[in-house]
Amino acid sequence: MDSSKMDEFLANAALLAAHLKEQCERATASQQSSADDLRGAAIVVRRTIEEGKRELVEHAGSAVSTALAEKIPAATNDILETSARLKQVTDRFHNEQAALERRMRLLGTSTLSAIAVACAVLIAGTGYASWYNVKRAQRAHADAEVLDALRQVTITACDGAPCIKLEDGLRRWGKNRDYVLVDGRKESSGEPTGERQPK
Repeated sequence: MDSSKMDEFLANAALLAAHLKEQCERATASQQSSADDLRGAAIVVRRTIEEGKRELVEHAGSAVSTALAEKIPAATNDILETSARLKQVTDRFHNEQAALERRMRLLGTSTLSAIAVACAVLIAGTGYASWYNVKRAQRAHADAEVLDALRQVTITACDGAPCIKLEDGLRRWGKNRDYVLVDGRKESSGEPTGERQPK
């Protein structure tokens, strides 16, 4: 992978991270808005309970007055109805509270998942960039070794055949024994002009 593709990959990873961050921020804002709405609903439910309690007190007072007026059966029915209404309000409050808790858990899980995905993408991008840089450094080191080796040899042509000036003890060119013969593309018809130098 060349440098431009690497830069493009890193740019794409950065855009993806920014997009995921924006998604997380939107999810957080939505979660905050939902929490505010549910808090408002809880306040309304509390008010309803308080009103129910007041109604219960009023009905209880009315029932006592009615009982004192010799209407005990009707007063008992009023008390039972008020108790049933209060129980309904309490049950509704508990149901809404449970729904609020479920929604908060779901929003929290979604936000954490988005953050985890963003972190994984960033870590993968960083790891790939590091791996790519290490490979480039290794290639640069190998290229430096080749260049260093090339500085220590002389490549030329000996009667049209390629040859190099190298260490002692190798097959030499007959006209200048400083050069070692190298096999070319064409097969030679006979023995090379050089001979192996005895060590």
